[in-house]
Amino acid sequence: MGERIVSVAISSFGIIASLPAPARHGDVLRKLHDFNPLVIGGESQGFLTSAGRYVNRRDAAVLALAAGQVDKLISAPDLYSEDLW
Repeated sequence: MGERIVSVAISSFGIIASLPAPARHGDVLRKLHDFNPLVIGGESQGFLTSAGRYVNRRDAAVLALAAGQVDKLISAPDLYSEDLW
C-alpha cells in the first residue's frame, strides 16, 4: 500500500499539530487556541501522510486521488477533510 492521507494538520509557529480522523482542521485550531489564546489561524492547513509527511491541501489532493481515497474533490484543486471523512 502506498502513501495515504491519515489526518488533518495545521502548520503554525514552526510546529505541526494534528488530530486523527475524523477530526477537522477547526478541531486542531481549537486545541491550539486552548494551548495559546493568541493563535488565530494556522499559517497553513494541510494533512499528515502515512509516511509522516506534512503536505498542503493541494499536494494532499493529488496524493489522496492517486491512493484511491477519494474519487472527486469538493473544492478542487484542494483537499478538505470533508472529502475523506
